[in-house]
Amino acid sequence: MIILRTCLAFAVAVGPITALSQNAQPLNANTALQVTSRIVYVDVVPRDGAGRVIRGLTAKDFHVSEDGKAQKIAFFADHSNDFSAVSAAPGNGLDFSNVGPVSNSVNIVLMDFWNTATQDQPYARKQMIRFLESLPPGHQTALFVLGGRLRMLQNFTGSTDRLVAAAKAMELKPSVMRTTGEQQQESDMVSEFEQAVGRSASPYNAAADGLSLQGGDEMQRSMDITREALSEIAAAVSGYPGRKNLYWLADQFPLFGGPALEIHELADDVAAFNTSASAPEGKMSGLPEPLSTQDIAEANQGLADAQIAVYPILLTGVDASGMGAEARGITSTDQRFTYKSQLHSMMNNLAYTTGGQAFYGTNDFANALRKAFDDGSSYYTMAYIPQNGKWNGKFRKIKVSVAKDSAWAGREVSLSYRRGYYASGAVATEVNPADELDAALQPAKPESTMLRLRSSLVVPDKQSPYLLVKAGINPEGVDFTTDAHGIRHGKLLVLLVALNQGTAQQKEPPQASGALNLDFTPEQYRAVLKTGIEFALPMKLKPGSYRLRMGVTDMNNHRVGTLDMPVTVK
Repeated sequence: MIILRTCLAFAVAVGPITALSQNAQPLNANTALQVTSRIVYVDVVPRDGAGRVIRGLTAKDFHVSEDGKAQKIAFFADHSNDFSAVSAAPGNGLDFSNVGPVSNSVNIVLMDFWNTATQDQPYARKQMIRFLESLPPGHQTALFVLGGRLRMLQNFTGSTDRLVAAAKAMELKPSVMRTTGEQQQESDMVSEFEQAVGRSASPYNAAADGLSLQGGDEMQRSMDITREALSEIAAAVSGYPGRKNLYWLADQFPLFGGPALEIHELADDVAAFNTSASAPEGKMSGLPEPLSTQDIAEANQGLADAQIAVYPILLTGVDASGMGAEARGITSTDQRFTYKSQLHSMMNNLAYTTGGQAFYGTNDFANALRKAFDDGSSYYTMAYIPQNGKWNGKFRKIKVSVAKDSAWAGREVSLSYRRGYYASGAVATEVNPADELDAALQPAKPESTMLRLRSSLVVPDKQSPYLLVKAGINPEGVDFTTDAHGIRHGKLLVLLVALNQGTAQQKEPPQASGALNLDFTPEQYRAVLKTGIEFALPMKLKPGSYRLRMGVTDMNNHRVGTLDMPVTVK
């Protein structure tokens, strides 16, 4: 754990940080400003009876309701056939942003080794590389791997070559999943994992990944690690506009579903199985216990808030070896059949509630990824302002259907879209913002885009010995309070830390921190909406190569943005 000295005496540490945007020229006085309405975005993938995406639709072809009440579509965009390759504009190497250029969607490929049997990993990696090698350039894609913790192997890029290189460098990881025979030899977990690694010739430190699984704690630990990984992914993509697709490759999916009605049906099915005579020791140990709708809702709130469509891809294929079922003590043919049926139902529910699609029963994972990518880049976006103005944190159900006067009314049409959202109000948390920055800026954490950041570096020269970070924050993610005089107030904490480029890090690396106390008149706020909240932060560094990490947190809503900036100081 890197220790970041984030204190409250920011001015003492580095002097005051100046908010440059207060001197920006105001926009036209007639500029309209609406800040009170909340907008709900829904991405929809319509398919005909043959499973093909239906193109050429308009807002008049759809009907949207929330909790049974019709909603007026205020915005509509057709992304069903407009993909074009996007690449970053050439720069001088000193300009950075945590949200890069995008096409009509961004993609996250998650190779989940934690929930995939070691024996299934080499073939799955080979299939993923095969898919990436055929991926046309321009699809903004990031590559993550989950071992004992989440790692980002490649940040969002439209470069196929970079993605392939990252996938080929991917190390196989021991899995939490073990067969019944292996479960009988639990006296030495680390030794067991080392044996698994030996088969893949991949170096691995179990202690470094925080493994401490014993007996019945395995499933809970698996759920906790998976939940944290999904939360980090949600934070990494929440600042990106457009559709966000998560392609999750694993043997099992400890977190599944969402707060839709289907969860209750699954809970009844699992409860019935757990009390049946065929259940091992009276319960279906391959599924999380207890199966709580509230727990599932909380686990998936991050996905819902970030508007992520999930595409679970099952890696056991058509020739399942018993991993998954057997690893949970389910050995008979009937038990395995029931387990697989439940797992498929859960995958379908996860895809259904988020707007994705589930893939199982195939060994051609490359083709499954290809179909999922095609599906995720062909969609329609619509938005509405909810009639219900009570933001009480409760889940609201969204229903999209074909309009009665549409040419497709009465025909076989299936619609994939997220089935609801959380009407989140003010954030009530006891978390110290300094601790939030400490956690977000750890070396292994991916960039967070909950706040959208950009920066430009000015390297030291004869005139100044300081490296200067000139940064900007998109104000759309910042919460302001407004006083009786119309002045908007906000408070942000900023931390800049200089990490080494390699894996070894100092316990207390060079760092600078400060507070941004924002007080904007209406004219200044209109200017800020165009220019961003701009500030400068200096740091004195010895010659060498660094990985600068800047983090910003909003003290009102606890949103965090982080930005990586590699730089060499001569």
